[in-house]
Amino acid sequence: MSLELEKPGQVYILLDKLINAFFTSDFTVQVLSYKVIVRKGRSGIGSHFSKDAVLEYDYKSHEDLPGILNQARKTLNAQPSDSWFMGLPLKYFTLVNFSLPKAALENLDDAVRYSLMRHVPYDLEQARISYQANESDGFLDISAIIIPRESLKPFLNAASAANITFYNVFPSIVYWARLMGDGVYVSHGHGYGEALVYQNDKVILNTWAESREEDSHFLEESSRLLANIPDLPSTLYFWESIGKQKNIIDKLQFNPRETVTIGSDNETQRFHDSKLSGGCAINLLPPSARRQKKFATYIVYGGIIFFVLSLFVLPVSKLAGQKRHLTRIENRLAEISVMADDLNRVREESRLIMDNVEAMAEMKKSYPSTINILRELTEVIPETAWVVSLSYANNKITIQGEAESATSVIEAIENSSMFREVRFSSPVTKSGPIDRFTLEAEVVSS
Repeated sequence: MSLELEKPGQVYILLDKLINAFFTSDFTVQVLSYKVIVRKGRSGIGSHFSKDAVLEYDYKSHEDLPGILNQARKTLNAQPSDSWFMGLPLKYFTLVNFSLPKAALENLDDAVRYSLMRHVPYDLEQARISYQANESDGFLDISAIIIPRESLKPFLNAASAANITFYNVFPSIVYWARLMGDGVYVSHGHGYGEALVYQNDKVILNTWAESREEDSHFLEESSRLLANIPDLPSTLYFWESIGKQKNIIDKLQFNPRETVTIGSDNETQRFHDSKLSGGCAINLLPPSARRQKKFATYIVYGGIIFFVLSLFVLPVSKLAGQKRHLTRIENRLAEISVMADDLNRVREESRLIMDNVEAMAEMKKSYPSTINILRELTEVIPETAWVVSLSYANNKITIQGEAESATSVIEAIENSSMFREVRFSSPVTKSGPIDRFTLEAEVVSS
């Protein structure tokens, strides 16, 4: 079932088809925990000729998404040259802020990835990353956003099934923060909540939780986090929150100077691709495809300008001259159509590249990750043992440590199904009642 906030009637559809001949559109798909919001707005000067159209669809699981996207694409008369953007809940992303020396500019990508390894609890090779760097007092302030490929995969599969290509993906609540400015942002309801503090063009706090409908634990925990931030912004924004705002404010224990409600039917809040810069959104298309799309847009605007000038310059009575100009415009539109086909080809090539990357990721899954090894060792090693150092290379671990009984350590590791060929690589030494040991073990692939 869908709720249409701006119902595209017959008049709208006819006018929309006419405008589509000259202007491209931006489609924003925001997936919430219980519904999907699809907004269509004209890009550039085209926004002055039409209103945004907004559709809402009930949403329960990933299986609903292909049908929703396909229906929205047909209802809103989407064209191949249009741009699609996707907003997701905060729970799918990891947002990180940190600083680097200015000298890191020489190898900034490597420096950022190395620093992120200390902040992100999963393999960065299995994630998509975007970041933004700003110079400040001899340092680089880095704002990074990361999403695991496995989390993103069902959404991209749904888009592919609906013949849609998303240009980028972003946390919906972060986008609104970039658009509205400094403030405390809260979304709460339907068993899910998220909160964010945006200040000085930076996300300084973000948190989310899944809970029961009437559970206030998320708001209470958010209140404790907000209490640790000095000089909080004075504006509180509600994004897709249900319930009385006063009750939410009371549980947050936050006294804002003003409150603002952001809703999907708020016509004054148009989508702006310029707000989706690094550190806020993750690009999903290669740069070549984006350049081609921008070039096609310039050609469209050139055709519009040419058409308008021809109306003012040529006398109305010279029908033959007008016909020649109209023919030229038709030829331009035919060229644009060819470029749209090229864009579809690039999109297909991008999909094939993504499939190859995912196939490589599946191959890597056959090897145990360092996180799994650490978790297993933490569970099996006796509490009376201390690990001094651990190295992992060529599918083999080497452990140095101390214990009341080195024999108990090696027996505990032998009993784990993750390790085999466990042995001491050097003699066990005594230091009082403590055994000092070095052992090796092969890691069993899973």
